[in-house]
Amino acid sequence: MCATPEDRLDSCAVCGRRLHDDPVLGELTASELAAAETALQAAEHAWDLRALTLAAPGPDDHPRLAAVIRGGPPQGDEAERSGTGLPGDLPARAGHGAPLDALRHGSAELSFVECAPDGLHLTRVTFTEAGIPVLRDTDSTPWRTVVPALDADATLRRFQLAGGNGTLPPVDRHAFDDAVRGWLAPGLPTAPESAAVLLRPAPGWELLRRAAAVVARDQAVRLELPTDGAASEGSGRLGEEPARRAAADRVRRLLRTLPLLADHTLLLARADRDTGAVRPHSHVLFPAGSRLAPGETATAEVTVYGGATGHTPLHLPVLAGIPAADGNGAPAVTVHRLKVGALEPARLTFVLRGPGEVDLVAPASERSPEQSFVDVPRLLSGLPRRMVRPPRLDLLFTVELSGADLAETEERLAFVRDVAALLARRDHAGTAVRVGAVGHYDHTDYESTWAKEGTLLRAPVLARPPAELPRALAGWAPALRRQDTVSSLEDALHAVASLSAGHSGTARACRVLLVVGRRPPAPSRQHGVVRACPRGTDWRAALARLRADGFRVRPVRIPRPDRRRPTRRADRPGATRPRPGGPSAPTGCSVRAPTRPRTRSGPSTRPGGTRGRNARSPSPPRSCDTTPPRGPSTRRAHGRSLRPEQERPDPERPEQA
Repeated sequence: MCATPEDRLDSCAVCGRRLHDDPVLGELTASELAAAETALQAAEHAWDLRALTLAAPGPDDHPRLAAVIRGGPPQGDEAERSGTGLPGDLPARAGHGAPLDALRHGSAELSFVECAPDGLHLTRVTFTEAGIPVLRDTDSTPWRTVVPALDADATLRRFQLAGGNGTLPPVDRHAFDDAVRGWLAPGLPTAPESAAVLLRPAPGWELLRRAAAVVARDQAVRLELPTDGAASEGSGRLGEEPARRAAADRVRRLLRTLPLLADHTLLLARADRDTGAVRPHSHVLFPAGSRLAPGETATAEVTVYGGATGHTPLHLPVLAGIPAADGNGAPAVTVHRLKVGALEPARLTFVLRGPGEVDLVAPASERSPEQSFVDVPRLLSGLPRRMVRPPRLDLLFTVELSGADLAETEERLAFVRDVAALLARRDHAGTAVRVGAVGHYDHTDYESTWAKEGTLLRAPVLARPPAELPRALAGWAPALRRQDTVSSLEDALHAVASLSAGHSGTARACRVLLVVGRRPPAPSRQHGVVRACPRGTDWRAALARLRADGFRVRPVRIPRPDRRRPTRRADRPGATRPRPGGPSAPTGCSVRAPTRPRTRSGPSTRPGGTRGRNARSPSPPRSCDTTPPRGPSTRRAHGRSLRPEQERPDPERPEQA
């Protein structure tokens, strides 16, 4: 039934078929012979169905095998109900690491022999001083090269290797054993420090079991391990090169269960917080003794920072052990390259797949799978001696939320959001940059003393990571301004000064205040028609407090396109605006000295002057001298003209008023 040579036993050791029946007196009757023939045909049909289930798990190959199965093709679910195991199959054992680890310590080279449905494979493996396995080569030989008696069709050949006979010419078992023995003789190592490991085939494959039995009798074989179930799934249909790679992958999966003999470390450079001295630092990703179960992985996370410039990618070598001060003593496992901005943090995730197999999974690196060499001594010699980390940047904004129209104020808010988004792309976590903002509206009593007091300042947004600022500004709404003289910037400066005083000792930081607006702050006392701050806030005192706390104050001018809308004289381009706060008032607008004094027709404001329609002031000389010319000046400030030699009254100095 199974074509196994008889060895004078009562039953076959392979298929379990009883070879001899009980003796009887007299001749057998026709009915007894017919019953014996029917039982034999049923047993042959069941045997071939078992081989069909192993050789062709999918129904696509069943029609090809139906023509050679003894007793005809399977009916219904007959193929699924047939068993795949054999009485002589050994149960598979789990846990390859322990016996293989014991064999690794006493051998310089291991040879893995596998009898698979796609051929015979011999994989040679050596080990480094750190215990990392290195696959040297894999020799794969197709079954048709070893045993020419097997069928040329891949599906029928798998059927024969599973023990099926059918109507095909039978394969002589003794000739099969001799062919396997001839292939094995020149391949196995003979050196005393070398050993061989046999990977037993999956249960049910009769001819593969015979081939493994031939290999096991060789004296070089020190260990037998079951191969994984993937060896028989889809095997036998691959070409020679894919079959060789598949055999090497199965051996690699076994080696991944070995424990680590040395720490797998990540070589970094650490700068001292106080002195800035740069020294190499070995961060242990996976300690020695770590062992993975079959198919298991382990992960480790670490945060690193970019270099001083950010132009060159970071080199992230993973070593087996901790190197000496000169960089020698620890072989490289792999090296990754990653682009990180200057001093920006990056969270790295490493995955351990086995000894010497460490991959960077997040973020993606630039390492090719074949690149695993790095000159560690040369890498360490290129490190800077000192690197002082710059202080953290605290960037605050004051935003004028009252404008001529809503679009004007929305441009200011968009500017603040764009700056925060740009900084968030560079430092999302906010370790190097933190931002905050204070928004301010107009005082309600600028127009009327009986006006109800409204919202003056938005709730200050404290310094936080840049990515969180747009969400904090979501409730800030623009408003229309009531006048074009001054804003409530002095109250916003006072609020920022109060915030900085409460957080002055938290951390060493570089502080910058950007004033985003158009109008200057209001003076503490009224100056002419320019109203004073209703609260009496002195913007000069607030600015002095900010500068004493280390703030650098910078105005921001947001250019706007020309719009055709009715504007007052003070809003027209080139019009002269009053500057009640003085020449150093922090305002968002840019004031340029006109190249030619502007004039207008109308009555003269000088005492005793005469009216003239086309009276103009003489032009200044065309030279580098910027001294205004002698004569009547027509520079106006709310209906009053001042001579060039006269000083502008300072509202803070009563003796000049």
